Amino acid sequence: MGQINWVYLDNCGGRHRVGLFHGDRTGHLLIHCNMKVVQIDFSVLETKTYSFFIEDELCEVIAEKMQNGRFGYEFRVNKTIDTPRNRIRRVDNRRNNRLLALFIVGVVIVIAGFVFALTSYGKREDMRRMSKTSIAHNLGKSNQRKLMETGRSSVSTLHVEAINAKRIGVYTFKTADSIEIRGVFEVADTGMILLQNGFPLRNGDSFDTYYLPSDPQAHRVELFQPTKATVTRYIAHALAVEEHSSGDSRGKSLCRVLTVAELLQWPALADFIFQDKTAVENPAHNKETYLRLVRGGEVEKAVAAGCWDK
Repeated sequence: MGQINWVYLDNCGGRHRVGLFHGDRTGHLLIHCNMKVVQIDFSVLETKTYSFFIEDELCEVIAEKMQNGRFGYEFRVNKTIDTPRNRIRRVDNRRNNRLLALFIVGVVIVIAGFVFALTSYGKREDMRRMSKTSIAHNLGKSNQRKLMETGRSSVSTLHVEAINAKRIGVYTFKTADSIEIRGVFEVADTGMILLQNGFPLRNGDSFDTYYLPSDPQAHRVELFQPTKATVTRYIAHALAVEEHSSGDSRGKSLCRVLTVAELLQWPALADFIFQDKTAVENPAHNKETYLRLVRGGEVEKAVAAGCWDK
């Protein structure tokens, strides 16, 4: 895992520590400032630039792919893009040197659409497993075959509504021609709502969805294909529980969570989230599964090597 840190001194003498994690195998990249996550990207295999603010300064971290295939990293302050701080800076500079008025360059920061490449986690599995991995509607054998051949993709957003004093799970997605499709699914009447992927449902969680263009009511919401935003929420939830339970520093907890996510992919984060539960409370993810996870040979070695000084 590539790691690098910078110390940025602002105009008032404040010190800000900026750090970067970049996975060697997966390319997953995280940028943090003063131990707070400011950027997460996945499968970063080419040169990219990331922007964020420290106080009123727009800062950039550049991950540049070199000719030998390795990455070099640069931290810099963007002093040309239009921000309140840079407008003051340009006024001051024009008073001292009128030629700088010609040096105003509009910089367009394009953050490429994040693509979270999931392994085929049951995507081609048979009907018996479909109900364990997705929310399906109107998918007989014929429609399943059509969906694999001609299906279109969308994103469903999930939330919970109270209808007749009963909780109902609701999801919505839009087709390519902007028709909104709404569906419902059963949820527990009380307590935490667990999705088939093992994670607790929060309003706004979103997942890849596949539907038939000729009949959008024939569709499947893939609960093992969360969007980047939902995976980011899983990481933040796992980090919060890990930091509270372990008593370690935020930096070390963050490093441990990211290391496991890189080695075992995002489903392993459920063991962090439910590490305070017993096997009776949560048979799939609990204290025992968490301990087996972090004490596993490959994970334990990776954490010991990469996180000991956090």
